[in-house]
Amino acid sequence: MCEVTKSNLENYLPLIEKSAKQADFIAIDTEFTGLTVNDSLKYSLFDSGEDRYKKLRCSISQFSVCQIGVSAFVKQDTENRYSVRTFNFHLFPRSFGPHDPRILIQTSSVEFLCRYNFDFQELMYKGISFLNGPQEDMIREHLNTKLLFQGLNREVDEKVIQQLCSHVAEKFVTAKEGDTFMVNRTEEIQTISDYVLHNEIRNRFPSVWTSTDHLGNFVVEVVTSERRRQLEEDRQESQDQQQLLNSLLGFTRVFRILTECKKPLIGHNMLMDLMFMYDKFFQPLPCKYQDFKNSLHQLFPIIYDTKHMAFSLRKELEDKTLVESTSLQRLYSSLDSTQGKQKVLFSPEIQHGAGYDRYRGQFVPHEAGFDAYQCGYVFLRLAHIITLKDVRSTEAEPCSFMQYILALKGNLNNVNLIRAAQPHIRLDAADPPSRNPDLLYVKSRKIGHSLSAEQLAQWFSPYGSVDVRLMSAQRGLVAAGNYRCAKDILENFKKHDKIRVCYYSVWRHSPVVRRALWTSVVVSGGICLWVLYSSSRKT
Repeated sequence: MCEVTKSNLENYLPLIEKSAKQADFIAIDTEFTGLTVNDSLKYSLFDSGEDRYKKLRCSISQFSVCQIGVSAFVKQDTENRYSVRTFNFHLFPRSFGPHDPRILIQTSSVEFLCRYNFDFQELMYKGISFLNGPQEDMIREHLNTKLLFQGLNREVDEKVIQQLCSHVAEKFVTAKEGDTFMVNRTEEIQTISDYVLHNEIRNRFPSVWTSTDHLGNFVVEVVTSERRRQLEEDRQESQDQQQLLNSLLGFTRVFRILTECKKPLIGHNMLMDLMFMYDKFFQPLPCKYQDFKNSLHQLFPIIYDTKHMAFSLRKELEDKTLVESTSLQRLYSSLDSTQGKQKVLFSPEIQHGAGYDRYRGQFVPHEAGFDAYQCGYVFLRLAHIITLKDVRSTEAEPCSFMQYILALKGNLNNVNLIRAAQPHIRLDAADPPSRNPDLLYVKSRKIGHSLSAEQLAQWFSPYGSVDVRLMSAQRGLVAAGNYRCAKDILENFKKHDKIRVCYYSVWRHSPVVRRALWTSVVVSGGICLWVLYSSSRKT
């Protein structure tokens, strides 16, 4: 595993790009600063794919990604072995000019990360910046207007700028042509971008040139006017601007590498991962759910969700102990066991690449890099089991990656939904219909008795997972997590003294439909009476 920070991202980018291009597939994982903005956006068994998208969109626009892991899995040509390069990125957006992002932090999410020793100091001090498209456009426009170097109300610390210029002036008084000196980069100076510092010093001192050396030191050189002109010609302003933009784009440059490669993208229960990546590194999430699916499919045309794969395989396996749990950690532990590796013959060997072996023999859950590696590992093991599940042991042989892809057609672009009306969404087609039981209709037996969602949930939850939605004070709907739960509720509340429970029928129980039906009856009756009346007058 490589730990990538804002100070070494530029050095690692060529290796990241090379790894992505060589990879057969890429696994990702993200950690967030929060999950839900308020209780009204919590997951519900009533949610369709579109409902869930709208809920997540409201939250994701306010939270941020704090860590992302990228694991590139490469099949070795002559061996039944995959080599893995894993990169772990800490992310933290940076302010510049009018770009000053606000981040909402949910206490429970921070507490969760703390339990797994998340390094928040690393995040704040070394986190890599990122921008989406509109944010990048805004900064480019701001740079083109030159507002950073004019007027009094600039978005820079004027006191720090003045201290820096005073320090340069003191050195400049005794310096001769050709002399160089370094400026001490105090903590205050480090808060201002090199682009601003270089331009401020060059504008105020026509006889100097500034640069940043390979160690990050701020260097000032006393030059002649001729030398200054030559340096300005060699170093176009657009280059300085692009260097600044590259530092602000940060991880967005990695994201663009991933979208350009079009390699299969693997995640676990990855809808939030995909939506966060889209919103923070590409464009704000669209209002329309279908627009999001279409656009995301163009960015990443091949996506596999290992949680969906595990659910699918669990139904087909006779020995369900191997995928008894579909959590990432439990799946990884099960498939990494001797039983898991030997479940099907010729399971591929999976090794960390040379120099990427920090996770060898280690278990570091909820570090994004490790979770990305786990996800890719689980994907390969499940893909091998699915590919050879109907093949006789005497006919089994090592598989190519293309064989896995062909065997996984049923899982392609299906992204799991947890606690929803649908089991998953489909990114390249219409979402599948609900597999949950029909909704239950609850009505109070007594006119004066009002229903309570909390009370109904307390009564019904012993039979399984349920969600309650009140239609009025005396009517409500219940979504049950499975058929057994719905059946048990109907059976046990047949003779309840306070409520009646039955399967919901739109025609019988929907107030809107009932009003529409009564309206049509009244209108139809009126028309009939008018026709009869008109006929009687004519006769």
